[in-house]
Amino acid sequence: MQRCLLIIITTYSIELLNFSSVQAGIMYLIVLISSVLGCYISQLSLRLLSPIRSNQLCLGSMALVTALAAAFVKDSNALFFMFASFWGICGGWKYTIERYLAITIIPKNKDAELMGAYLFFGQILSWLPPLVFTSLNEAGIAIRVSMLSLLIFWFISVVSLQCMGPYENALRQANEAMEDSSPAYDSSPQSVEEPQSVQSSEVPS
Repeated sequence: MQRCLLIIITTYSIELLNFSSVQAGIMYLIVLISSVLGCYISQLSLRLLSPIRSNQLCLGSMALVTALAAAFVKDSNALFFMFASFWGICGGWKYTIERYLAITIIPKNKDAELMGAYLFFGQILSWLPPLVFTSLNEAGIAIRVSMLSLLIFWFISVVSLQCMGPYENALRQANEAMEDSSPAYDSSPQSVEEPQSVQSSEVPS
């Protein structure tokens, strides 16, 4: 979703604010630097919230920043750069907390396959938000309104996270799945066959 957001805000800045390539590069740099701060915020949020609630708070913050940017950014480049820093913070926060959540609830004996599935499903629909944004923009709808289409996908993400239930239950289910799939250990003593004695052949004198 971070790549989708970068594509959309780049189009937004070029069409609405007439950004040059240099200004677009500065915007990317601001997003990149701010994402480092977002990684620390995700770590701090875990002291107060579970990873699921922290992820939901991050998505809500990203939706709020996008809505405020669409409402107030009209011709101010400095204001857009400020919102770019907020997008970077939310992006770094989301990147970190999502992977932390996935790693902690995946059973250790299934980490390779389920982490691959997580990465696959994280990318399989990455084309959809830019497609909706482009379709609305090409249909003549104001680009500020088209940008608000991102809020739909973030709302779906928040609802999907809510369906996971409490984080403690997810951890318990992951541990139970790991115990069920681990091979049982047979502690009963097993008899060991004694080696048969080898008769020495007689050597003729």
